[in-house]
Amino acid sequence: MIEQSHSNIRILVAESFELVRLGLRSLFENHTDIRLVAETSQLDDLFNLAEQHKPDIILMDLLLSGNDYVEHIIQLLHTCPQSKILAFSHHNNEQTHLQTFRSGAVGVISKNNSTDLLLKAIIAIHTGHIWFDRNITKLLWQAQFDSDPAAETKPHTDTSTSQQPRLSDSERHVAHLACKGLSAKEIGAQLFVTEKTVRNQLSVIYRKIGVKKQIELCLKAPLYNYFKESHLIGTFSPKGSEI
Repeated sequence: MIEQSHSNIRILVAESFELVRLGLRSLFENHTDIRLVAETSQLDDLFNLAEQHKPDIILMDLLLSGNDYVEHIIQLLHTCPQSKILAFSHHNNEQTHLQTFRSGAVGVISKNNSTDLLLKAIIAIHTGHIWFDRNITKLLWQAQFDSDPAAETKPHTDTSTSQQPRLSDSERHVAHLACKGLSAKEIGAQLFVTEKTVRNQLSVIYRKIGVKKQIELCLKAPLYNYFKESHLIGTFSPKGSEI
């Protein structure tokens, strides 16, 4: 069982997507036991900030490193050995988890997971636990005693794009504005519809995306390119927004 005493967890966020950083910033600002000490979208800044702030936990987006995340995790722990690394990934791939585990990270969590699960992971690793997908716990355990170089070089495939939910044009527009941090009232004012209409629209969007909160929508937004503003100009229809 995870201990309940976890006050003042100092966390450094290294995340490539601005929308995700926005969501994380809001999440941590509203959590009494977690303090965001710094954030960055650049790999070079990550090492400097880690050395400067010496955070308890580094939440590291694996996309920042491309295919070199193993090397960078090792280097980061050498620079900041007192910190614990929780890898943040779009991949839910066994080999990704294995390589991250072997490089010294104490956890991997998918960006598809809820914010509640993310908070549990942060608290868990701060109290001395490791955090990996339950489905590969056995594989990770075996990895401590066995090593298969061929398996480590086996390429993995990101299947997230094949499971994208279908949103209408108006839903994409509302989702985009919500991911910018606008409230339902502010979205309604911008789109010239009622706040109730926006809330109904958001309920449908949350159900389709598989989230419960606006912050969780922000975390998942980078998975779907159609949230980009360039794809949304002139797409909202008040008629289509009524539920």
